[in-house]
Amino acid sequence: MPRLPRCPTLALLAVLTACASRQSPPSEPATPPSAEASAQAGPSSPSLRLPTRVRPTGYTAELTVDPSQPAFQGVLDIELEVKEGTDVLWLHAQALTVKDATLTVAGARVPVSQTKGEGDFLGFVPERPLAPGTAHLRLVYEGVLSTREILGAFRSQEAGSWYVFTQFEPLGARRVFPCFDEPGFKVPWQLTFHVPAGLTAVTNTPLVSEEPSPAGGTTWRFARTQPLPSYLIAFGVGTFDFVEASPSGQKAVRTRIVTPKGRGSEAAYAAQTTPDILAHLERYFGIPYPYEKLDVLAVPLLGGAMENPGLVTFNTRLILEGAAEDSVEWKRGFYSTQVHELAHQWFGDLVTMAWWDDLWLNESFATWAEIRIMSEAQPTWDAPVESVRGRSYALNADGLVASRRIRQPIQSENDIHNAFDGITYGKGASVLLMTESWLGQEVFQRGVRRYLNAHAQGNATAKDFLSALSAEAGQDVSGVLDSFLEQGGAPLITARLDCSEAVPQVKLSQARFLPLGSKGEAAQRWKVPLCVRYATAGKPERACTVLEDETASLPLPKAKSCPAWFLPNADGAGYYRSALDARMLGRLLSTDNRFLSRAERVALLGDVRALVNNGTMPAADALGLLPGLAGEKDRQVFESSMELIGLLNRSFLSERSQEERARFLRDTYGGRARTLGFKPHAGEDEDTRLIRLQLLRLAGEEGGDPALVAEARRLAAQWLAGASPLRDEDLVETMLSVAAAHGDAAFHAQVMKAMRAEPERKRREQLIGALRGFTEPSLVKEQLRLLLEPSVDPREVGGLLFAAGWKARTRDVAYAFVKEHYDALAARFPEERLSMLMVAVSSFCDPVHRQDLATFFAGRMARVPGGPRTYDRSLEQMDLCIALKAAQGPSIEAFLASTRRAPKDSRR
Repeated sequence: MPRLPRCPTLALLAVLTACASRQSPPSEPATPPSAEASAQAGPSSPSLRLPTRVRPTGYTAELTVDPSQPAFQGVLDIELEVKEGTDVLWLHAQALTVKDATLTVAGARVPVSQTKGEGDFLGFVPERPLAPGTAHLRLVYEGVLSTREILGAFRSQEAGSWYVFTQFEPLGARRVFPCFDEPGFKVPWQLTFHVPAGLTAVTNTPLVSEEPSPAGGTTWRFARTQPLPSYLIAFGVGTFDFVEASPSGQKAVRTRIVTPKGRGSEAAYAAQTTPDILAHLERYFGIPYPYEKLDVLAVPLLGGAMENPGLVTFNTRLILEGAAEDSVEWKRGFYSTQVHELAHQWFGDLVTMAWWDDLWLNESFATWAEIRIMSEAQPTWDAPVESVRGRSYALNADGLVASRRIRQPIQSENDIHNAFDGITYGKGASVLLMTESWLGQEVFQRGVRRYLNAHAQGNATAKDFLSALSAEAGQDVSGVLDSFLEQGGAPLITARLDCSEAVPQVKLSQARFLPLGSKGEAAQRWKVPLCVRYATAGKPERACTVLEDETASLPLPKAKSCPAWFLPNADGAGYYRSALDARMLGRLLSTDNRFLSRAERVALLGDVRALVNNGTMPAADALGLLPGLAGEKDRQVFESSMELIGLLNRSFLSERSQEERARFLRDTYGGRARTLGFKPHAGEDEDTRLIRLQLLRLAGEEGGDPALVAEARRLAAQWLAGASPLRDEDLVETMLSVAAAHGDAAFHAQVMKAMRAEPERKRREQLIGALRGFTEPSLVKEQLRLLLEPSVDPREVGGLLFAAGWKARTRDVAYAFVKEHYDALAARFPEERLSMLMVAVSSFCDPVHRQDLATFFAGRMARVPGGPRTYDRSLEQMDLCIALKAAQGPSIEAFLASTRRAPKDSRR
């Protein structure tokens, strides 16, 4: 699956704002009685993993799919190897009705009966026990094409036409195939589809034949796949545009962007960049693209993107754009996501994790590959500096005791659902970048290639990768990596300069970083590769070590005298927080400091925010840096200062201070925002365009700058009337958000009316985005009712709940709505996303609401996928917020009061 969006709020919105048709679909029938429900009791059921006495060696499937209908029919042939004698064959199946099962052994049919297992386990009991050997199981069954879910096979309507798409990771294949739905069962698949005339089917492999179906319609038969686990099978059925790109890779495989009918013209950027991305990946891995074709399918309802070999899928918002040349933020987002998904063709597809505890071998590496490939392919995008910002987000998530390990043991299906988080993606990638920096890029690349070549077309574990890397490094690297993979949390490295000896030294100590209010234990230890950069009479030098004990001394051999400065995380490469004494930290943060690299400045700002979070630094001191950073021309440094703006959380502030907050944002950022305005100027570079978006959000949406709000309202009126005042789609969304944040009932009514009437998905998405911007509680209460309207798909408007729940002015409205309508919402939202109903309303920062949420959600989260850990994390986040508010709230309010006496407007 794709890397997580960098902004946590956007990650939540992406989950539930994946688009769906506004038109009311036919009522989805009640799920037919499943085989599990009707089968007789029988042998003892598995509880988490399938037994390995029987394994598949191949699948052949025929599916009859009509996107206009709520059900599909399937015939599945499974070739089996019976490794040990058994009296039952266990498979996974969910919401499938198996109408006939035929078991053949040595050419003879063996009668079988079905047996109910726990959860999704479905057993087939032969009349007599099976001996070791081979067997064949044919299943005739029926399943659901959902208009509620976004896992399994689901339907949506585009421009009046119905489509079917799939998403199988992690546990969705069992909703379409009764199968061995675990990543360790990796075998070839052959798929055939019977679809209505005029529709097209696409899947992982090239088309073998297309011919009229005996029952009417068309039969599409596809080539057999290379060995694949069930979660990587994918298909789509509908009327599509096919946009041919240049052949890709060393084997010149056919490459196409596949879109819903009528949207092919929006795929130009994807078609232009995809072959080049694949070429960069081939050069790095030293292995040609392993598959026979590369289709990239635009899916309206998908939550992100998915690496299915031969049929990569993308949410339409991520891949389709009418004016990509003007939408810098979108363009970079697509590019990095495509790098991620295509890197999976090697890490995840060619070599697949053996079990879900090693999901990091897929997702951490694909996220790391974004940085490595974009550094080479798009050097002006500053991917290495961007990665330091990503590291800071991961460190923030890692501060929670309830957070996972990278290699979290899988003890239930909840653990599988929880695995797709910022720890697996962001922390895992940051640890790999630290390891690459420690060993060197060439050694790391050789280790990657050794691993891929050794396990191609098979499965692998963390031990396999660490063995390959150790062999190329000439040392055992497992001790260092295991210390980060196998335990949660992150180190806080405290560093102090000691010049009392002939050779200056840095005194180092380590403990777990714990924010204020944490109940964690500080006495954790890691094996931390770190480098200290320090001043000398000439150019700065560095000294490196692996810190294994609680304390250590690191000599600075090239320092002829006591260094004027030192930095304990050279290049921001280490996965840890740093703490320095106030004098040294002040020197590093000085505005005339030009001896730090951009990556180091970004890392240092992240550490400053962390020191506020753990109570080491007063919040007012950190916030005092903002006026000096407001005119910062380096985009990465400027955007990193947004972490400090997070200290101006409305939850920390009194009513008076809320007004002071808005005034501070206007005074500090308004001048620069007004100078840039909403329309790009001739000759502007891309970084200026990206900074503009941040400034307009800060000064306009948050600060309420009168001139910016008035301009946004003027442009919004033109846009609603059908004009195109802004070409940049990124700016359209920002403009609408600024206008909505200060919009009245009349403007809200206008947007609601336009949204309800809009037939075009892309523009409807923009209108829904505008609705998310409103902050007046009565208006938000009105729009939340959309989530319950039968004619509105909650998969399309679910983001309204998150937007309301994470705004201080409207979160009470959102929480009251969830409490009043929880059962109705739970019946309408996708099952695997129900834990998000708690996340959406968990931004409170007071003990009363915290206890109320704990009581309300206790039983409810225990019953939904991934709910227990979501429950613990949400409560811990509120506990930490309460503690930070108590400790730093007075300092924050004092800072705002001081700025009232000395206003500053950055017009640089």
